[in-house]
Parts: sequence; C-alpha cells; structure tokens
Amino acid sequence: MLHWKLLALVVISATLAPAQALLLRGGRVIPVIGPELESADVLIRDGKIEAVGKDLASDGEMRVLDVRGRVVMPAFVIPHTSEGMDRPNEMVPVTPFLSVLDSLDSSRPFFEDCLRDGNYTIAVMPGEMTIIGGTGTIVKPRGLAVEEMLITGNAGMKLSLMPMSGNRAGHLAKLRAALDDAKRHMEDQQAKHAGASDVFDMDAFQVEQRRREMVRMLRGELPAWIACATAADVEQALRLEADYKLDVRLVLGNDTWRAFARLKGRKLPVILAGEFQPREDDPETGKEVVRNLPQLLKEAGVRFAVTTAPGSLARRYMWYQAASLVRCGLSREEALAAVTTNAAEAIGLGARKGALDKGRDGDVLVLTDDPLSGLAWVETGIIGGRVVYERAKDPRLSEIFGAGR
Repeated sequence: MLHWKLLALVVISATLAPAQALLLRGGRVIPVIGPELESADVLIRDGKIEAVGKDLASDGEMRVLDVRGRVVMPAFVIPHTSEGMDRPNEMVPVTPFLSVLDSLDSSRPFFEDCLRDGNYTIAVMPGEMTIIGGTGTIVKPRGLAVEEMLITGNAGMKLSLMPMSGNRAGHLAKLRAALDDAKRHMEDQQAKHAGASDVFDMDAFQVEQRRREMVRMLRGELPAWIACATAADVEQALRLEADYKLDVRLVLGNDTWRAFARLKGRKLPVILAGEFQPREDDPETGKEVVRNLPQLLKEAGVRFAVTTAPGSLARRYMWYQAASLVRCGLSREEALAAVTTNAAEAIGLGARKGALDKGRDGDVLVLTDDPLSGLAWVETGIIGGRVVYERAKDPRLSEIFGAGR
C-alpha cells in the first residue's frame, strides 16, 4: 500500500515545474464576478489571469488544455480552519507569541485532500480552546516545505470568547487584561522614545517578542479573528473592537443568530463556522425550532463566507457547503460567493483570490460538472498557473479504485 507521505510527494512534486503560459480552451466558465460564459477560454500568464473570454489567441510557447464539456471556476477559499497542524495549542490559555507556522506540517493528509477538493487558499488559525491562541497563517496546499506553501505569514491574531471551563466573565477579564498589558507596554515605549522617530519601530522601541504581535494588532497592523459561540459573545467582540480599535473578523457559531441584526451595515468580515440550520428548543413553547442562519444573515444584510467542517464527510467539501446554502434560500450567485470571493475578502485577499478576473492569481479548477450539482469532481487543479493536480494521475484514487478511474 502506498504510504500517504509518499503520495503527498508524488502529487505535490508536480507543483515545482516551471510556470508557463496556460490556456484553458472551450469550457463553461464561472468567473463568480460577472456572468457565466459558455465555450469560453481562460488565459493564465506569469501566474496571473490575463484574460477570460471567447476565442483567445494562443502561441507556440503556450500550453493549451482542452476543457470542452467541463466547468472552469476559481479555486475555493477556506477562510478559517485549524487543520494542518501537528501540535495545535489548546492547553495554555494566553499565548499571543505562538504562531501556526511553528506547527504547520506540509505532509498532513489534510493538504493532500485540499489539492483533491480544490481548496487552494487556506487560512489556518489556532483553535477556540484558548483565550488568545496566537497568530494564524494563509497557505496553499502545495510545496514540500512550509516556506513554499506560504501566502501570508502572520495573517491575524486568534481571540476566543468561548470558555472551555469557568465562566464567561472570568474568560473575558483575562482577555482584556492581556490586551491592557500590551497596550500599556506599547504606550510606555512610545513615551520613552517620543520624538525619536515618526515611525513606530518595534525593534528600536524594544517591544518584547511575547508582546510584539499583540502590539501589531493594537496598532491595526494585524487583524483580530474573534471566535463567538453566542449572541453575547458577538456583543463583547464589538465592544473589544471599539475599545481597542481592532480590525475584527468574526467567526460565528450556532448560537450567535440573535446578534445578526447588530452586524447590519457594519461591513465586518463574517465567517459562518457552525451548522447552517441548527436545531434548538424554543424556551417558551418547548418545541424544537430550526434556525436558518444563512437566511438570517442575508435578511440582516450581512455578506458572509462559510468554511469546511472537520469530521463531517460531506461538509469537508466547499461545493457541498455552497449547495447547502442554496437549499437554505440563497441564490446561486450568493452561494458561490460565500466559498470564493466573500471568503477571499474575509481573509484580506479579495483583490487576489476567489474570482476569474484579469490580474488575479491563476488559481483555477476544471470540474467534471456544475459545482452545485453534487456530481462535480476536480479533474484538474491549477495554482498560480501551474497544474498541481490531475484526477487521472491521482495515485490514491488509483490505489482505491484501480487504474483508469
């Protein structure tokens, strides 16, 4: 039996080939921004999308892929996950000095699955079982070393308002104490070096390593990703945003729906990380009630992204999540945006990822069917203009189903 680490080497090694101009010819193109195109082409040059349209010209130096009868769309963006680490911190409650980069493992099966599933931009963040979990990173699922996978190094500080033990008041008090400590340290160093420079130089101002990323967050240079389990958590997150001038991204769980109206008009990046239609008992009637969270967010005028669900066979697929949003009442366009453009914007890469548009990264999927059909598989995966995955050459699938499947 082929060992999965060897498989990762075989699949990922294709990504190291030199980049060349790539023309996808004759597919049904879903740009996500703009109308869908039948029998259209996508041209990628120097890792970026150069053109999308009909009958694009090719030359002898260009690799041409015939994708007639296939669907071409931007690769999916996972805006929040804690998968891909070999030793996540879920024991020490306040660790702003830790980074996901220190525990990211490029050989994890998770990244192999992302190649196969079309998830080519992945925000890996610390989990929720901490108060301040440290900084996350954004990667692509290709490369033999973490350095080759990086898109954004320190992408944000993970804060959690979800206590695993004790009470919420105590949990919040510890979070605010850590923020106040970092703020005092920053102000003390600024006062000590007043007039020395117009630029806040962390090295010159002797910002301690353990407080460095906290200071960056307080200065608005590093986003704060805040995990919320309840509506009260959302209220506290908004207070933290105001009190400490944080650049906030909200990661919302099942019981946050009562606070959705508070997000109207705020334009905060929102990631729906729980179930789409959780069930709960109505406290007045005692009857079971289904809450349609995507529909409630839509009614509140909140644009949002969704993410995958580790441990769920179906919800590991972003196409499944998008199809589920349609079932919840969203339009096709809104559902696809939640796993592409909205997700890219939520992680600060809205200008680069999530759509087939001139100047964006050449991260493209060739699918066997419509992404919402339930019949689609990634036939060919492309990152930065390089073919990184071909289903026909997937050794894992050959091992399971036999050659030629």
